[in-house]
Amino acid sequence: MLRAFYEQLGFFLTLVFSILFFLSFVFWLAGIAGLLANKDRRKHTEWVTYALIIFIPVYPIIWLIADIFRQYFRITRKAAQAQLDHQASSPAA
Repeated sequence: MLRAFYEQLGFFLTLVFSILFFLSFVFWLAGIAGLLANKDRRKHTEWVTYALIIFIPVYPIIWLIADIFRQYFRITRKAAQAQLDHQASSPAA
């Protein structure tokens, strides 16, 4: 398969394609692991998660990206709150 890409696209585009395909596979596996390790989901919606993983292969990657942003905003919100608490507790100069 790579040989066919190499003959059609050349070395550089074949390399880029191979790297993107590998990263997509890694992110897909990470998304599946994150979805299956999620303890917050309800038992009656668990079959929906399995169906989405099986029938929509892009879903774990989308979930992973959404989870990254969710955690980023949670961390920045906590950091901003901690900074406000610190400013409120320190005496004014």
